[in-house]
Amino acid sequence: MDTVFNQSLWGDEGFSAILSMKSLPEIIKIISHDTSPPLWNIWEWLVFNSLGTSEVYIRGLSLAFFLGTVFFVYKIGSFFFSRKTGLVAALLTTLNPFFFIYAFEGRMYSIMSMGVAGSMYFFLRIFYNEEFIRKRDKWGYVIFTLWALYSHHFAFFAVTIQGLWWFYELLLGKRVRAKKMFKVFLITAAGYVPWLYPLYTQTKMVSSGFWLGTPDIYDLRSMIYEYLAEGIKNEKLIMPVANIPLYHASLYIVMAVAVLRKWWKNIKKTIFFALWFVGPIVLTWFISQNFQSIFFNRYLLYTIPGAMLVLASSRSKISFVPIVVLLVFFGIMDYNYFIHPAKLPFRKMATYVNETRKENDFIINWYSNGTHHIWETKYYGIPAPIYIKGRANLPYFVGTALMEGGDIITTIPETAERVGVVTSGPIEEVSLAGYETEEVKEFDGLKFIWYSNSAEVEP
Repeated sequence: MDTVFNQSLWGDEGFSAILSMKSLPEIIKIISHDTSPPLWNIWEWLVFNSLGTSEVYIRGLSLAFFLGTVFFVYKIGSFFFSRKTGLVAALLTTLNPFFFIYAFEGRMYSIMSMGVAGSMYFFLRIFYNEEFIRKRDKWGYVIFTLWALYSHHFAFFAVTIQGLWWFYELLLGKRVRAKKMFKVFLITAAGYVPWLYPLYTQTKMVSSGFWLGTPDIYDLRSMIYEYLAEGIKNEKLIMPVANIPLYHASLYIVMAVAVLRKWWKNIKKTIFFALWFVGPIVLTWFISQNFQSIFFNRYLLYTIPGAMLVLASSRSKISFVPIVVLLVFFGIMDYNYFIHPAKLPFRKMATYVNETRKENDFIINWYSNGTHHIWETKYYGIPAPIYIKGRANLPYFVGTALMEGGDIITTIPETAERVGVVTSGPIEEVSLAGYETEEVKEFDGLKFIWYSNSAEVEP
C-alpha cells in the first residue's frame, strides 16, 4: 500500500539524498555552497551507511526527529503546568496538520524543530527551575541550540526570541539567572564559530539569486492560519451539517479554544509561548518587506509547538470539549493525507523506463519554467542530464551546488537513436529537432516521452 511514508522522493528530498550518498568531507564541502548547514545530511549519511537508502529509512529518520519534538513539547507542558497539559500539547502538536505533513519529509524541517523545542525546554528550565540551575540544563541548552542552528539558519529567529526574553529577565525579572545565562549564550556562540564563514558565503549566494516574492499581509495571515489548523487544505473533507471544509471548521474550533481559555492565568508563560509562535513569523515577514525575501512557511514550522502549548494550557472546564473535537478533526485530515500520497511517482516511472530502455537510448530532464527532476532521476538510477536549449546556466535555486560535469547539456548526442524525456510540465512544450514522438506515458502528472530519431524512422 502506498502512503506518504513510502511514496517517491521529490526534488529537494532527492537533492538531500544524493548529497548524503557522498563522503562526509564532500557533504560539508558541497553544502557550504548551498543554503543550509549540514546536520540533516550527516544524520542521513549515517542512516544510509547503516541501514540503506530506501525512502522508508529517509522518512523514518524525519519521523524520529518529529517525535523528538513532540517529546520536548510534552516536557515543557509538564514542567510549566502538569502532565495532563503536557499530554494535550503533545497530542495537538502530533496531529497538527501542517506539522504532520513535514513529519515525513526527507529534509531538515523535523530535525530543526526538534533542536528548537529542545533548546526552548532547557532555556525555560534554566530560568524557571525553582531549585537551582542544573549543569545538565546548561549543556542541554548548548547542545540543542547548536543542533537547531546546524540544521537550518532559520533557527536564528527562535534564538532571537530567547534573546529578547533574556533581556526582559535581565531588566525586570531573574537578573542573577540572566547573568548566568549570558555565559551559556557565549559557549553556544563559540560552538557555532566553525560555520560562520560558510554562513557568510551562503548568505551572499542567496541574496544574489533567491526566488521568493515579497509577502503581503494576507500571506502573513495565511501562514498563521496554516500553522494553527489549515495545514491540509482538502476540500473533499466536509464537516456535516455546517457543510464547510474540515480545515475551515478546525480553524473556527481553534478560535473557540482561544476564547474559552483563561488568559489571565499564567499570563507570563502564555506571553512566552505566544512569542515563540508569532515572533519568528513576524520577524521574517518584516525582513522580507525591507530586505531580501525569506518568508517561507516550511522553514518556520518549529513555531507551531508554541501555539499548541498556548491552546493546551490554562484551560477552562468547558474548553476541553472543543480541544477533543479539534483532535478528532486533525486526526481525520492527517489520516486522509497519510493514505493518499500526492508526490509524483518517480519509482513507478523508473520501473517503466528500465523495462523499455534500449542500448543506444539517451534520457534527458526537460527544463520547464524553473523546474527539473534531475535529483529524483538520479536517486532512482536513471542518468538524465538537464537539457536547456541555447544556454548552460541555471538559476541558483535549482540546486546548482550539487551539479556535476555533464548534468547540464545544450545538445543531444548524435549517437542517440531514441531520446527519453522526463517532464512534469505540458507535453506540448517539449520539442526535439530531428526526433519524432514514439510513445507518451503519464504517471499522475509526471510524463515520460520516447522520441525516435527521424532519420531512423522508416518512410
